[in-house]
Amino acid sequence: MKVIAAPGPVSYPIIAATMDIKDIDIEFSKEGMADVVLDSTVSLVKRNLNIDYVTIKGLSRVYPKIGYKIGMTRKGGAADVIFRAYIDISGKTVEIKYYNDMSSMMDALNSREIDTVVAPAMMSGGETLESYLGSVGVYVPGSCGAAVFNNSDDFIKAYNHGIDLIKNDPEKTADYILSKLPMKFPREFIIETMRNSELNVHKPDDYKKFSEIVRKYSE
Repeated sequence: MKVIAAPGPVSYPIIAATMDIKDIDIEFSKEGMADVVLDSTVSLVKRNLNIDYVTIKGLSRVYPKIGYKIGMTRKGGAADVIFRAYIDISGKTVEIKYYNDMSSMMDALNSREIDTVVAPAMMSGGETLESYLGSVGVYVPGSCGAAVFNNSDDFIKAYNHGIDLIKNDPEKTADYILSKLPMKFPREFIIETMRNSELNVHKPDDYKKFSEIVRKYSE
């Protein structure tokens, strides 16, 4: 089974699965086609690919609650698109400041330079971006997903196996995932994002409105 995966959390369970399942060929890329393409749900829509399965929910969270000054990283990324859509639809007035990295953003929060951060689920608490956009009537089909062209049963089995490995031995699995990634993340990032997100492969509900929102706020 050939898999093209964005080299972020969406790839972690399928990487973990290769500890035991050796016939999975993973290419880390944001382009191209394969039996399975893994990416954020926002990116799948932007790439004009179907979200055949949701794989991770609750990966991006708002901490501690929405204030006026908001800190974010990765302008134009998936969390940015969803959050700006929520702000516009809800009519809230905020000021968004973008940071180059998580560390400087969290320093700004701790020093009260900003009131709120939108960040990966590296700690418990906060509210998910899915719940915020859902509160204004837009269903979000999770944080990450899969476009599956072939071998859907094999994919589901492998991804779920990876999830089980992560849950049963997060430290060992994180070390293995880290050894396979093309770019390095802190070990704790892998452990905590997997622990605090909802890992579950399932079919999405109708996400037409979500697709329209993504295209509008990605322009």
